[in-house]
Amino acid sequence: MADDLTDEEQAERLKRWWDANGTSLVIGVLLAVAAVVGWRMYQGYAQDRADAASDAFGAYVAARNAAESTEEQLAILDTDFEGTSYHVFTLLYRAADEVEAEDWEEALALLQRAAQLAETDTLTDMVRFRVARVLYQLDRLDECETELGAISSTGLEAHVAELSGDVFVARGDLDQARIAYQAGIDAARRDPTNVVPGVELMELKLASIVDESQ
Repeated sequence: MADDLTDEEQAERLKRWWDANGTSLVIGVLLAVAAVVGWRMYQGYAQDRADAASDAFGAYVAARNAAESTEEQLAILDTDFEGTSYHVFTLLYRAADEVEAEDWEEALALLQRAAQLAETDTLTDMVRFRVARVLYQLDRLDECETELGAISSTGLEAHVAELSGDVFVARGDLDQARIAYQAGIDAARRDPTNVVPGVELMELKLASIVDESQ
């Protein structure tokens, strides 16, 4: 029993244990400390990078709103902060400019890049819907329908249903278009306190199909 050992024998046993296990114990402690320090350093780096990306995006929006050149801010966001949400937002802004100029192919390229970089399902679905709208404008209906079918986030149901109805109308499938528009109207009015904007237009689209069928 350990209690029967003399002080010298206990010291010798401790020395032997340390010789056998001391190195691995020290290494284990050092690795644990390094992991904690490394994680804290990474968190600090990530926060600093997020703050810098936010500042760059704010500068971009300010220059854009002032109708000034945004090339410097975009260069920073495209290189130093590529893949961040702020970078994705700039791609959406740029795509909107191309849509306004009716350069649908360039808008599509920017949106598809944004979809690849989006970090959350909600943002990805929001971008997918914009991709689908551009594909519709390009009369690439099958691809448009594929994009719409991949969207699962709540809050977009009404818009997805409306664009699906537009696709069916373009194909001449008026029965399916009626179903889609009605689904969009129902989704838009599901919450009476927060009706989705644009529901009146969907009702007009549905009514116009009914009139044509009579």
